Amino acid sequence: MNRRRWYPRQIKKPWEFSKKMAVWAAVMATASATASYVLAIFDKQTASDVTTTIFTACIGYLITYAGKSLGEKVSRNRHGLDENGQPYDYQEGNENV
Repeated sequence: MNRRRWYPRQIKKPWEFSKKMAVWAAVMATASATASYVLAIFDKQTASDVTTTIFTACIGYLITYAGKSLGEKVSRNRHGLDENGQPYDYQEGNENV
């Protein structure tokens, strides 16, 4: 009978600050674009320059966050670490995935 080795339960990590900022940027970019279109539908004057600036800044942050995440992922893969910074356990065939 082959028994499975017991591993501790995966504890959910709290969100990093940069991930919270990425979610905030996505929400703000969506809200600013939506507000601009809603105001245009009701024939209200839109501040298109402000909306464009907010949208561009939020999208810029999302691109920066994607680059940061990619850099971290490549670095972890290069050094043989999982997402928690723990080395892979290659001897037992368990990659902690």
